[in-house]
Amino acid sequence: MRKSVLGIILACVLCALPAFSQDILGDRSSIPQGTVSILDNFEKGNYWIWAAFDWEFWGPPKLSTSARLSSHWASEGRQSLECKVAKSTPDSDSSGMFYMDFQWNFSGTKYVVLDIYNPENTSFEFSMAFQTSEAWKWNETRTVLVEPGAHTVVLSVQDFMSELSLVYRVNLCYKETTPMNGRFFVDNIRFIK
Repeated sequence: MRKSVLGIILACVLCALPAFSQDILGDRSSIPQGTVSILDNFEKGNYWIWAAFDWEFWGPPKLSTSARLSSHWASEGRQSLECKVAKSTPDSDSSGMFYMDFQWNFSGTKYVVLDIYNPENTSFEFSMAFQTSEAWKWNETRTVLVEPGAHTVVLSVQDFMSELSLVYRVNLCYKETTPMNGRFFVDNIRFIK
């Protein structure tokens, strides 16, 4: 009886712990308070596309090779987006792009918060870009360095808040620091007003 009670208590404690240690990167050292809305938690399907050779109009081929749902790691729920990248070559870009198209109104949003897991042995740079208005204007957050491990990233969009009433594309932007064939996982992308 005593062992089963201790087992139940241990199970409750483990369930209360976060899925990973909360290392916060970006524009804040803590998650800001405010109204939260979820852009994607990857539990209802995959609407993300990877940019590669077909982006030659904007320069050399991108390093992104796939964007698919994965149950390998998730910060919440059962799935995340697995983003695969290839090593750069002399004729390629040194960045990768993963994007979703729709038509959104993100008015009032001040921060984007998302969880990233880097299972590789090397770091990479990460940012987000919002393409807005009929001209598809490029509005990019600052870049953060994502070391190996699990992290929560807080990115401010306050410099271009006025542009967020008409968003056509949301981009997850990867830039290699060391050439690698690898992957990273993104989960629980949310906006804070």
